[in-house]
Amino acid sequence: MNTRIYHIAYTPELKEICLFFWGCNIECRGCYCKRRIYSPMLPDFLGKHIEEPAGLAPAPEKFLTMDELVSILDKYDFTSVVLEGQEAGLDPEFANITRMLHERYHTRNLLLSNGLQLPDLTDVDRVEIGIKAVSDHLNIFYAGVSNKTVLENLEKLVAAGKDTFVESVFIPGLIDINEIERIARYIAGVKKDMLFVILPYFKSGDNPWRRPTVEEMERVGETAKKHLDKVFFFRGNEELKFKVFSAFPEGAGELENTGDMTSLSDLLGSPDADPVIA
Repeated sequence: MNTRIYHIAYTPELKEICLFFWGCNIECRGCYCKRRIYSPMLPDFLGKHIEEPAGLAPAPEKFLTMDELVSILDKYDFTSVVLEGQEAGLDPEFANITRMLHERYHTRNLLLSNGLQLPDLTDVDRVEIGIKAVSDHLNIFYAGVSNKTVLENLEKLVAAGKDTFVESVFIPGLIDINEIERIARYIAGVKKDMLFVILPYFKSGDNPWRRPTVEEMERVGETAKKHLDKVFFFRGNEELKFKVFSAFPEGAGELENTGDMTSLSDLLGSPDADPVIA
């Protein structure tokens, strides 16, 4: 059985595997995969997020079968899995993959999703929904689709009791501080104690927007906290704390690694823990 998995990143100290899937149902103007298809935490990309993108990244050349996936995972000691890339839930084998992860490795599975089309979440422990904007005209401009279904799916997840949080990207000149505040206000109306993660935009694709400054990220974070108790924001100057390497393809992104930033799942901690507030 073929999957849409093209890349596996591993963080030994955190016992964390990240599975990267190819294929998406929206076309974001600033999609990270336009710039790079491998993990941004691999050594060869450290510090380069501040640079201008050099054209479009090539598409993956190889996708793993289920047997190949298991053969690779069997080599590693891990307790958590992040399912990401483009849109992991579109893989026809998604439910089989998450079930296998639970049954064979007893992992905690986190799905990162744009929320437009949710897969079978039986074997998913936590879901991150990426909200581009709550102002629908902005969402349509940036992602090419309405946000109506995304917001409905977020509300359904919360109503069903699924452990869920929201992530948004602050893009100066497009998804600005006022729009981030609208998102925070919307989240508070859905679930007051939901975690909201705010990421700084870095340049990808042929777009006019710039990276936010550290001070802007701090203002955005403080603005969101007027409406929500659990807000985590990256400032954009963090360094890597733990070594990350590519389990597949082997050797991808290898360079000497130094630095000091942890992974998203480590920052978020357990579902019962207070989030780290930057």
